[in-house]
Amino acid sequence: MLGFPASSPAGKSILAGREITPDFPRDWFEFVHPDDPSHYFSIDLTWAESTWSCRFGTPECLGIDASFPVVGCCIHGAYLADESDRDDLYNAVAEMPARYWQLRPDDVDSYLAAADPVVLEPWLVFDDEEGTGENDEDGPHLKTKVVDGACIFANRADAETGPGCALHQWAIAEGRNIVGSKPEVCWQVPFSREDSWEERSDGEEILRTTIGEYDRRQWGGGGEDFDWWCTSSPTCHSPGAGAGTPVWKSMKDELIALIGEKPYAVLARHCEARACVTAAARSVHPATAQANGE
Repeated sequence: MLGFPASSPAGKSILAGREITPDFPRDWFEFVHPDDPSHYFSIDLTWAESTWSCRFGTPECLGIDASFPVVGCCIHGAYLADESDRDDLYNAVAEMPARYWQLRPDDVDSYLAAADPVVLEPWLVFDDEEGTGENDEDGPHLKTKVVDGACIFANRADAETGPGCALHQWAIAEGRNIVGSKPEVCWQVPFSREDSWEERSDGEEILRTTIGEYDRRQWGGGGEDFDWWCTSSPTCHSPGAGAGTPVWKSMKDELIALIGEKPYAVLARHCEARACVTAAARSVHPATAQANGE
């Protein structure tokens, strides 16, 4: 079973061998926050132990739109989560040297110099789609501008620093933490985080944080319309940019930002202990297994 209609872009990508099907056995790890007995975590170990790594800006990234692969998954611009997210992006723009940002607006320097909080940042827009505009009760919704079909921070092939996210390239080149250097939605992918309150069988209410793979379905119905998606692609699990390092190690900073340092330490100890367990005894991510020839 493909998990998607065979006629959909998702189905076609799976049938072409570019991706694996989305439904397969997974191992989960449940534990309680060391400092909060009412906060539970459920972690998808099959994803955390996979060897996925982002290939944006390389030939291995086929992009969610086959007609514009150089911009990866950055077609629509990034929605900002809150004012803190907006402030982080402002600070990143203020600190990032212009050479990293191919589509940098001409008025960025004058905007920063004026420091006028009333004027909207020249790299942002209000999004009015689907009734989520500036005048809605739950708005305004801010997102990064789309320029020539993709996010304003998505460098193209002829950029001085090459294709890829300008903010990501700058952070990596200068040894900065990815968290806080680019919008929250951007550094969180490919993790999904869901928080829900549950009533335990003894009547106590607990908060459950679930960390898993941000696969096509996490995007909603539109996920099957992508021409390609990376988390299910064996090429993104193969030794290369990530050199076969498991996600729980390669994305340590992102995981700590999502669950906290002490919960991450619990997860890391558990994953270290599982490292000596044979693949036959674990639910290995099929894309990782295929990349390793298993």
